[in-house]
This record gives sequence, C-alpha cells and structure tokens, in this order.
Amino acid sequence: MDLHRKGVFKLAVSELKAPPEDFNGKQDIERFWESVHFEMLSRAFFQSSAKNPFAVQPNYQHWAPWIGSETRRSDYVLNTEFQKVKPSTLTAEAELSSVTEDRLIDELAKQKVGVVRKLCKACNIDINGSRLDLITRLRDNMRSRQTYDKVFHSIWGASGGWSVILCPHGIVYSIKFNLRAESPRDFADLLLSWKHLPNVCIYDFARGLATHTNLRVPGQVPFKPYEGRLCEPTDANVSAAKDGKLHVSLPWLHEGVHSGEATAHPITGSSEHYVLYDRFHEKNASDPKDILRRIQLVPELRGWLNSQVVEQFFAKMRKNNYFLNNMSPSTHVFMMRSIVHHHNTCTNTALLERQLSSGRQLQLLSTITLSALGQAVIAQQSQPKMGHESAVEEEPVPQPKPPITACGQHCAVLTALGNLRPCRASWATGGHHPVQEQLVSYVLDESRPTNEIIVKDGPTCLTRENFLTLGLNREMDSVVGNACLCVVKEMAQLQGKNVFVVDLHIPPTWLPPLSQDPLPSFPVDATKKDALIVPLWTQGHFSLCVMKPLQKRLIFLDSLYTQWEQGFGHKPYRSILRAVAQRLVPGGQWKEESGLDIEGLPQQSYGIDCGVFMVMYSWYMTLDAPFDFNVLDMAYLRRWWCKVLLENLEIEGHGKRFAHFTTEGKRMGDGLLAPVFRVPRKRALVTEAPSLPAKKKCCSGETTAILQLPDDIISRIFVLVVLEDGDPAILNLALTCQKFHSIVCQPLFLEEAHFSWLDSVVEWKSLPPQHRDKYRRPYTISQCRYMLCRGLYKDCGAGYKGNGQRGVLQGFYSTEDYPGYCSWDCFINDGGLD
Repeated sequence: MDLHRKGVFKLAVSELKAPPEDFNGKQDIERFWESVHFEMLSRAFFQSSAKNPFAVQPNYQHWAPWIGSETRRSDYVLNTEFQKVKPSTLTAEAELSSVTEDRLIDELAKQKVGVVRKLCKACNIDINGSRLDLITRLRDNMRSRQTYDKVFHSIWGASGGWSVILCPHGIVYSIKFNLRAESPRDFADLLLSWKHLPNVCIYDFARGLATHTNLRVPGQVPFKPYEGRLCEPTDANVSAAKDGKLHVSLPWLHEGVHSGEATAHPITGSSEHYVLYDRFHEKNASDPKDILRRIQLVPELRGWLNSQVVEQFFAKMRKNNYFLNNMSPSTHVFMMRSIVHHHNTCTNTALLERQLSSGRQLQLLSTITLSALGQAVIAQQSQPKMGHESAVEEEPVPQPKPPITACGQHCAVLTALGNLRPCRASWATGGHHPVQEQLVSYVLDESRPTNEIIVKDGPTCLTRENFLTLGLNREMDSVVGNACLCVVKEMAQLQGKNVFVVDLHIPPTWLPPLSQDPLPSFPVDATKKDALIVPLWTQGHFSLCVMKPLQKRLIFLDSLYTQWEQGFGHKPYRSILRAVAQRLVPGGQWKEESGLDIEGLPQQSYGIDCGVFMVMYSWYMTLDAPFDFNVLDMAYLRRWWCKVLLENLEIEGHGKRFAHFTTEGKRMGDGLLAPVFRVPRKRALVTEAPSLPAKKKCCSGETTAILQLPDDIISRIFVLVVLEDGDPAILNLALTCQKFHSIVCQPLFLEEAHFSWLDSVVEWKSLPPQHRDKYRRPYTISQCRYMLCRGLYKDCGAGYKGNGQRGVLQGFYSTEDYPGYCSWDCFINDGGLD
C-alpha cells in the first residue's frame, strides 16, 4: 500500500462543502461510478462541462473509491475524508496523520531551484540567493498558516494523490482518489470496506495505520495480536530482533489452517492480522518496538515478498501523469480507472500464462473462471447426466486440445528477471523449448568463430569466447561473470533490495603492487545499501564478500571453505575489506562470518566451478534465501545462466537474436540472419601489470610505440582523451598500467585537463578579467564531511561545474549550496538545515 503524490487533479479544497452532521462517510460505489460513466457519455451533447447538468464534481458525500466487486463487503464503501477537516479528539491519531513542517521541508528540498524561487515569490519572500537560502526563508515563514498552505498545495498539488492497494503480483485491488492530504485514514477506509481483511499489510507508516484503524473499530480490533506487530513488544523480543536472532513463522501463508473464527481469512484460515513496514521505510521508524514490524522476521516472506511492487506500479504510471493531471477531476478518475483495468488484465494474463506454461497446459487458458472467492481456477468440464429424466440429448463434451509445443511470446515470462527467485523451483523448471536449446547449442558451439558477438547491451559486450567459459566446463571469464552479477543486481532491485556490485576487475588493483585505495570503488551512499557485493579473484579462483552495512555483517564466502581453517582462503583480501567496513561505518563491531558459520552453504568438492558458485552465492545471500543447490547442479546451472543472459540481453541494433520467443530468435535458429562479429583492435597496449582475472590479463610481447613516447607527449594525448570522454576517462587510464597511472595522477595533468575543459565551455575574452581570475581556477579533491560518507569528490566550489567533457556545462553557481559535502543528501543528513 502506498500513495502516489504526483497523481493529482486541480481542485480548490476550500470550496468543498462540509457534509451534514449525520453523514457517516458511506458511499454508494455503484451509483458514483455510474454517474461518472454517464457524464462521459453525455459530453457529446454539451459544449462544456460547465453546461453539463450530469457533470460530477468532487464533494465529500459523492466521491467513492474503486474496489473490485469480489473484494468489497457491499456496494456501500467508506470515504471519511471529511473528518480530516474537523479537529480530531484522538491525540494519537492526530499526531500520526498530520503533515508536519519538517515533512514539507524534506519534500521541498527535492524540488528544483526554479520551483523554490517561484514559491518564494508567491509567498512574498525575497527570491535572491541560493536554493539553501530560499528554503531557509520558507522554513522561517512556515509558521504562518497562509504560507504553509501555499507550500503544501505547491508540493502536493491541490488534491491528495492516489491511495493504492496491490497484491504482491502487482494486481490493483483498490484505488482511492484523495481530495485532501494523505493519512492512514485513507487506507483504513479501503481496508474496512473489504470483505476479508488481509492477514499481512505492507505500508510505509505501519504503526500509524494500525493505531488509526484500531481506534476506528475499538469493539472489534482489526489488527491483532500485539497491535499488528509480529510478536509481543517485550525488551527481550526487541533485542533479539536487533541482533537478527528473532524469527516469527507464519505457516498458514503456505498451507491454510482451520481456526473456525468468524474473522478468519477464507484462504489462510487465520484470524491474525499484521501491519509491516516496507523494506525502504523500515529504518525511518522512531519507535524501537517497530522493529517487530519488519518483513525479514518472517521466513515465509523473507527473500520472496516484493515490498516495492507499488513503487514499481507508480514508475509505470509516470508517463501518464502529465495528461492525467491536466484533466478535470471526473475525467481524471475515469481515465485512471480504465488504465488500472487494462493493467490488471495484462498482469493477470501474464501470470496465468506463466503458471500454465510451467506445466505445459496453455490449452487450458480459455477455461479459466472465477471461484466463489474470486480466485482464478480451471473450470471443471461438465459431465453428461445419467438417467431417464432428460429427453434432451446432451451436447458432446469438447476434447481438450493437444499441448502447445510452439514457443512464442508467452515463454518470455519464464526467464523474465522479475519472475526469477533464488530457489530450485524457479531455476530448475521451465519445460522443453526446442528453439531455445537450438540457440544455446549454437552459442556454445566450439567450432564456430569465437569473436561472434552474442550480447551487446549497454556496456556489456559478450562474444562466443565469453559464453564458452560459462556454458562449458571451463574457468569462467570475468567479463561474463560481471554480466551475471549485473543480472543478480537487477533481480535483487526488482525484489525491493538496494544493492551495489563491484566490478570484477577492480579488486585485484587493491593488492600489491598497485595497492589502490578500495574506498573510491564504493558509492557515496554505500551505508544505505542492503548489500554490497564484492566479487574477488586470485590466480585461478573466485571468491566473494557480501557486506551488509545496515546489519553490520561482513560475510566472506569461498566455495572451498572446508579447506581453510577460517573458512576463507585469501588473507590480504580479508584484511582490506575489514578496513573498508570500518571506514564505511566507523565505530561499533561488525559481525564477521564465513562459510563455516552459514548453515547448509554448498561447497565445491571438485571441478572448476568456483565462478558459478560465486554468482549463486551472491544471488542467494542478497535475497536471504535458503541454499538449495549443490555441486551436482553446476552443469545445469552453467547452461541456465546462459539462457538467462541470452533471453534478457540484446545486441544493440539487432534485437534479442538469441531469445527463442522473439522473431529475431526464430530467424536466427532457422539460419536466416548473418552473425555479427567483433572487429579486433589493430593495436594493443603492453606494460607490466599485476595479474588480472581470467581473459583480462595484459598482453605479453614487445613494448608498443605509445609507451616509448616521452611522458609529456603522452600527457597531452591523455588531455584530449579526457576532453572527449570526460572525467571517467581519468580512472580508466589509471587502471590500465602503472605508467598511465603515474601520468594522470600528477597535479599538473589534472589542472591542464580542467583548464582545457573550462576554455571549451566559457568565452573568457568576453568576460571581465576579475571574473576570469575568480572562476578560472583548478578544482581540489576533498573528503565529504558527513561521517557516514567520508567519500572523495571533485570540489569545484562556486563557479562552473561539469563532468570534464568538451563543451558540456552542467551549470554556473555563484555560491556553493553545500560546501564541504559531496551531495545535497549528505548535507541534509548531516543536519545542514538545522
């Protein structure tokens, strides 16, 4: 459950008339939507909505949400927004549902400076100065109710957005078009109008929803036991949850029970009802007892439930915001209801196809019907009646069609990243697809050219040579390993996990002789990530480190862990990553674990499959899934990962040539498409460098001509390279070899590259000399003041800012909004506005 604030319509809230004193908030949902439909039909007969007597205007007495007929209790549903206007007598509810000044300031800080300046002008506030100055003035004037209202309507819009409830699969069950600002009341209205209250609700303000709903129905408390928490809020339970030792099993989520209680859900059979926080907002809870509302405490939900399904739905709706927000209120709700219906239909069809295709029974798709509970079930075929009562000859029962063997677009759901889960039931099933097997065999054919391009999707470029190391019994190439880890990252993000993956080629540079600082390899917001995946490579072997900053867990995984006394074989990497953990989250003790501490961790007893083990470890550990694979699955998993890459990545400009369900894939299987080859470079850079992962070692041979050039000539060449590609080229050059590293790290080189960029974006001759002296100056590398960041950043101060690419200017800033901080977020998190 969540609110989409950007889905609004123009509405003068002050014009909403208060309902009669005896109005209880019940709305006739059928009557309301019939009136909306009737207005749409009657528009053809009137020149404007102002002259249309059937026009539906927002008001408290006739403004119903949409709830499916199989979901709602009756045709009368609740919409008690009129009570938001009245001063609440419930102190706890008022405290939980009000929109505070601090919350408005947080939203205001996300706006562009132009929006803030217009808002200051509307509030008769000085518009000169930086964005920080403007926000500070608005905050000082927020004590005025008039200024507060203007800020609120500017940030939230006149109406209150959409309150939406979805199931974990993405089906929209209810949607409410709020007239006023969001509060837990809106979702309580929807849930109390349902026929059956869900056993588990996920919301970004779980405590507020549970408190408000239970106060609304004191005689029969909806959220119980423990006010919707998973267990009794004792000090012992809170402490165990903080230490990760508390687990609350809800077995009725997998297999229904029969409690016999009137409030029991008809599917699960349980009368327990919980409200939990979604993964992105669970850290925002101020009450220590709210740790008992976390999804991770429930084994049946951990690693499976996508708590961000609402945000994913809103992301799809962004393209509709512009035209929806410019419509009248009635047109807005009509169009939104139509879009939701289309979304539900497409999502339902895709889910049914996926379920039936896994059992090769797609021919039953046309026989799907609804049960008494509104569930999709396969209809039972009618049997002819036996007896003498009937004189009418029964129609013959149609024979079922043979199973569909042709592959098509319906097969895409089997390997779609959003549908894959770290469990055997997900990766070990999929049916028989002859075209898919034909394409995989083509890719893994050793007799074909190794430089044929199989995947070119963004920065990922994989040839047959790369795929052979993954699909066959060979040492895995680090290029294809990076591609697999990128897929793991995307799958984790689709499940609501915030994950970062370090490039496989970077960790070897942390070791001697380069001994690079590892901290710049991590993002500035590393401490906010759910997991930092660090793949490690030493000569002939892959291993893994998973860092979980939010839990202060440091996990070292090695497929050969039983051979080492401490469960991990490379001490230098271990020491380096221990130091990185302390620098990321200074203070406090990190909990360090290895394969010896993790129950049921699969081990590599033979073979050269350490790369596949590393990829599978990262997938399962990121989503906290129990391990259910072993060394005997490696041959199958190698081929399965090839299928995942082939069917989710494409060749840019040529489509998904090796996805068996696409037209390009079928033509490729028939031999109607010519292969695409990678043209080898005519030169190669040669120098001494430390050992890098497989297939990425520096070439051996005679010294090339470029390294024989004087250093000043190479420096001038690199300045031109940085001008063309921007600042990231400096890092790429530094990682190439020791000589390049020493050149690009010289202060004179950095200053020359920066001045060359400045001269490309600024016409200094047309500006006063004082301006040139003030702003044509080199930048410095500074460390962020925010203790949880402490990252290095390019500090240009006030003046011209850009990424170092020729002719590209991001902007000119006369003052520095957040001096000493790498970003606005770090400035705010460090109390910059306090």
